[in-house]
Amino acid sequence: MIRLDPKQVSAARQGDRAALAALVQGLQRPIYGLAMRMLAHPADAEDATQEILIKIITHLGTLRDDEAAGGWALKVASRHLVGMRKRGRVEAMRMTFKDFADDLESGLAVPDRDEADDMVTAIAIEEIKVGCTLAMLTCLNRSLRMAYVLGDIFEMSDTEASEALGVSAAAYRQRLRRARQEITRFLEKSCGNVSQNATCRCEHRLNAAQKSGRVTLGTPAFGLAAPASDIPALRRRVRSLEEGRRAAALMRSNPSFATDVGELVLAALK
Repeated sequence: MIRLDPKQVSAARQGDRAALAALVQGLQRPIYGLAMRMLAHPADAEDATQEILIKIITHLGTLRDDEAAGGWALKVASRHLVGMRKRGRVEAMRMTFKDFADDLESGLAVPDRDEADDMVTAIAIEEIKVGCTLAMLTCLNRSLRMAYVLGDIFEMSDTEASEALGVSAAAYRQRLRRARQEITRFLEKSCGNVSQNATCRCEHRLNAAQKSGRVTLGTPAFGLAAPASDIPALRRRVRSLEEGRRAAALMRSNPSFATDVGELVLAALK
């Protein structure tokens, strides 16, 4: 998931500022993407990313093998996100899967405009899909959530993921299995992107999302400039997969979240 140039790592450890800047720039996007999927809120993810980047920079001297820097950085990030004391804003809602299902069922309505009418509406519907899938993950406890993110979203091997989390491969597989079961059960029952029988549709959440302030037309919360996927086409593709693969396919359809938080970290080090 995280790949770093060993020569760049070595130069950064020896005090090369340009190499350090390149290292931070290479780390900020994958770490922010991981943090977004764990915390489901851009500001919380940026705060966590900044903390993780500082932790990595200040502990570069402890790294024994420059070739293993990517795996080490992932280990630092994963353990920080699982162990951090402060709850993110979405986490603080302490939603269960039942709570979330009930919330999705309220306020469903055919939107005033079809999602194909204009790009602004299409982006808003994509934002609903992104926000929903991220918030859904917070219904899992952090250990199960991280196992699911590493295993089913980033498709890491049991060996890589268990090493990042500091647990045995057997313990990791057990966490991943439990997380998959809970996510799959919820999506099959509640998500219209995954199941034809589920009543919730992203476009039918548009009016409710606007009223609650979760979505503002023309002001995307996740920085989307265009939809990452065509929702009807995504729906057809996901539903064509075997049941066990649908949940992961939906989660992987989210964008690669971008951030400039590394610039703040570098500025603070000057």
